[in-house]
Amino acid sequence: MEPTPYAHTREQYFQNVLGVDRMATIRNNKCTHCGGDAYWFKDQLSKTEYTISGMCKKCQDDIWG
Repeated sequence: MEPTPYAHTREQYFQNVLGVDRMATIRNNKCTHCGGDAYWFKDQLSKTEYTISGMCKKCQDDIWG
């Protein structure tokens, strides 16, 4: 999947503070939050959210319900 582009400073935040290369993680279909696989999404909204945050469906549900 192709990640939604962020400003350079936001990408640096993900890498420096969270220790995650968001774009590479999304391109590899992994979750930026738990590190697990991110292949299944119940709808287009959760799939779109993945391209933004990089969180798999389970992590999205855990955080937002």
